[in-house]
Amino acid sequence: MELNALEAVVIERSGADPDASYTARLLADSVLIRRKIMEEAFEVTLELEAAEPDKARVAEEAADLLYHLTVGLVSAGVSIGDVLDELAARRR
Repeated sequence: MELNALEAVVIERSGADPDASYTARLLADSVLIRRKIMEEAFEVTLELEAAEPDKARVAEEAADLLYHLTVGLVSAGVSIGDVLDELAARRR
């Protein structure tokens, strides 16, 4: 899945019932979004700190982090394109 596709799924689910959609529940609770981003960042960091990181576990935790970060970005009105533009500007 590409990041733009992930962003599209998050935007699509933003109008769903929070009781039926985890994404909608996150978008309805900015504190929960921030907590989940911090939790997932910590978990991926723990996996990376291992003497021999398990690639599958790192990928799983990184996927969780990217998902929750994307929800946070959508909540803040920041697109994946905005982030990529910022990264491109830093390369100049």
